[in-house]
Amino acid sequence: MSSEAKISVLTCGSGEELHSIFGHTAIRIQDQKQGIDIVYNYGMFDFNTPNFYLKFVKGDLYYYVAKGSFEHFMYSYRMENRSVYEQELNFSSAQKQQLFDELEKSLYSEERFYLYKFIDKNCTTMVVDKINKQLKQPSIVKIGNTTQSYRHVLNPFMDKLFIKNWESISCLAIEQINLQNNSFFR
Repeated sequence: MSSEAKISVLTCGSGEELHSIFGHTAIRIQDQKQGIDIVYNYGMFDFNTPNFYLKFVKGDLYYYVAKGSFEHFMYSYRMENRSVYEQELNFSSAQKQQLFDELEKSLYSEERFYLYKFIDKNCTTMVVDKINKQLKQPSIVKIGNTTQSYRHVLNPFMDKLFIKNWESISCLAIEQINLQNNSFFR
């Protein structure tokens, strides 16, 4: 990597689908001299996995890291009308090269796949682990036990999801009743 290379964390806003309501995190590596502008995305999975959502919620779904162009990454988030914030990391040239090498290696090793755990092992924790590994002392650490439960922290996200889905289910049910019995609302 050249001395002008930049590494940043991409933090993405929440989406409409269950797998995206908590947002997303990825790593961007940009080096104009080398013609590099790529994103390492630890949020990849196979929708065709049998019992996808059940495995997602239970923490039995395998995710993997993939790399793609920054342009493609941004296009997909624009299409979903989701925000993306970028935070450039203040890494030395050696740290940048080491992180780049490690990310590239992970694409072709057993590290590529990981068992997704809703709270403890996800796209954000994977990015944090990669960043912390480059530092002498981890700067991103889990805060000790808090007084808030997971349910308390997650409920604001889940309420939106269930209200939206309930409205869709309710409308569908009313349409089906109306089709079965034209006189239902007369």
